[in-house]
Amino acid sequence: MNTATLKALQNWLHGRGYILEQGDSQLILKYHGKERAVITPPDRYQVKDLDLDFNDWVEFNKCIRNIRHYLASND
Repeated sequence: MNTATLKALQNWLHGRGYILEQGDSQLILKYHGKERAVITPPDRYQVKDLDLDFNDWVEFNKCIRNIRHYLASND
């Protein structure tokens, strides 16, 4: 996956049901309208109270990993 641009990242996330919104200095990860995480660059991740099965947890972690790759490539 190409995380070189925010748009590419947002498209990748959208394909998995996630939305990444850009705030003033934060990125907000939502799943079906519900906030799942607030990311404050460069390396602060606030995960909301989640109750996920294993497959959903794996998918959530893929999303966080690709957000980290995007942030690292834009340092």
